[in-house]
Amino acid sequence: MDDDTPAPEFARRDGIWLRGLWMVILAILFAVAETVLLVCAVLQFGWMLFTKERNRFIADFGANLGNWLSVTARFQTGASEEKPFPWTAWK
Repeated sequence: MDDDTPAPEFARRDGIWLRGLWMVILAILFAVAETVLLVCAVLQFGWMLFTKERNRFIADFGANLGNWLSVTARFQTGASEEKPFPWTAWK
């Protein structure tokens, strides 16, 4: 590595502690999101049981929540430097 190449954010001493803080916060939010996903799955099942069709809003929200969980997991494990919502768009 050249001396001119800047170190990644996590390699700086203050950057690693800040990343650690965000990792703890995101781990807590990840657990909350898992509970929300479970509630959505139960609601969707109930909806489908009584109406014989899926609720589009719940399905779309579940897909977006799954994307957030995926981005968060990649950030948590160091596979990506992309931070999840609210740093990036909710997709």
